[in-house]
Amino acid sequence: MSTQMTGTVRMAGDVAGGVTVRIHLEDETLTLLANGGAEIGTWPLDQVGISSRPDGFHLRIEGEEVILTTDDDARFALELGINAPTSRLARMMAKLRDETAAAVMVDLTEEAPSTEVVHDIEPAPPIPTRRESRLADGLPYLGALVVGASVMAFLASIVAITGSQSISFPGDIPAWPAMMAASLILAAGGFSAFQSHGKGRASIGLGIALGLIVILLTAGRMTDVGLVGEALLGFTLAVVASGILLAIDTAGRNGFD
Repeated sequence: MSTQMTGTVRMAGDVAGGVTVRIHLEDETLTLLANGGAEIGTWPLDQVGISSRPDGFHLRIEGEEVILTTDDDARFALELGINAPTSRLARMMAKLRDETAAAVMVDLTEEAPSTEVVHDIEPAPPIPTRRESRLADGLPYLGALVVGASVMAFLASIVAITGSQSISFPGDIPAWPAMMAASLILAAGGFSAFQSHGKGRASIGLGIALGLIVILLTAGRMTDVGLVGEALLGFTLAVVASGILLAIDTAGRNGFD
């Protein structure tokens, strides 16, 4: 509440015209100032007894009764919440309330957003099938599956170490270092894809490519068909399975964009 107005104040029973004052209502206080700016006094409203009478507002301040008249009795009464004004003041207060309510309604009307009928409604996108939803961002478990395949390939490369000449490149160059490298690259890509969906695909592709080179260059050069032969078969299955998983992931990403 912050209201300023002018008026006159006189002691109750004083027939003189009273003193012209400026009235300040702010922060639940009443302040009266003389024309020269000198402060007559400031009082908390809860310590001021106020009643409306035909001759003005009767204020009980510090045990004394003074009569205050203002240039806007209706606004003064509304600010103070006087519940039992005189008949004339009651009519003035009702009129002021109506004017205030009308002004608020005008402000709300001017600020209300305009409503426009939209005729061009875009059709809703088709609902994807369960398969499309599942593969829209690629194979969900690519990382975990490739890690599993890389473990199989790594174990196969360890077995290949025990028979280093059994699985070899042309020129009798042992193939197990390349098998182990392909396994580790696959594992790195699988861990990356497992931790962050969509990553690690390049490493997986590199591991698959290296593994396929090992398989092609060692094809038909097996000198032992025992455990070492089974190791090469396991390595081949791991690399091929990783390639199929990466292909499914790639198809899902490209086919449902």
